[in-house]
Amino acid sequence: MADKAKHQTDFEKTLKLYLKQAREKLNGDLAGTREAIRLIAADKTRSFIEMTDRGLSKEERELLKTLIMTSMRQSFCYGYGIGKFEGNTNERVYL
Repeated sequence: MADKAKHQTDFEKTLKLYLKQAREKLNGDLAGTREAIRLIAADKTRSFIEMTDRGLSKEERELLKTLIMTSMRQSFCYGYGIGKFEGNTNERVYL
C-alpha cells in the first residue's frame, strides 16, 4: 500500500513539473499559441453574445474572455503534461 502511495506522489510531482514546463513554454516559445488562444476566446465571446442575443458590458466581456482563455491554457498545459508523461513511461494516463 505504501508503494502505491509513493507511486501516486511521484506521479503528482512529475505532472506538476510538466505543468510548470507547459506554462513556461506557453509564455515563451509558444507565444503564438497563447495569442491564438486569446483570439479564439474573443471569437467565442462574440459568438456567445450573438447566440444568447444578450449584450454584455465591457467588464463582462473581458471576464468571459479571461475565463475562456484560462480554461484553454489550463487544458493545453494538462494535455502537454500528460502527453509528456505518457511519452516517458509508455503508459496511458487516465484522469
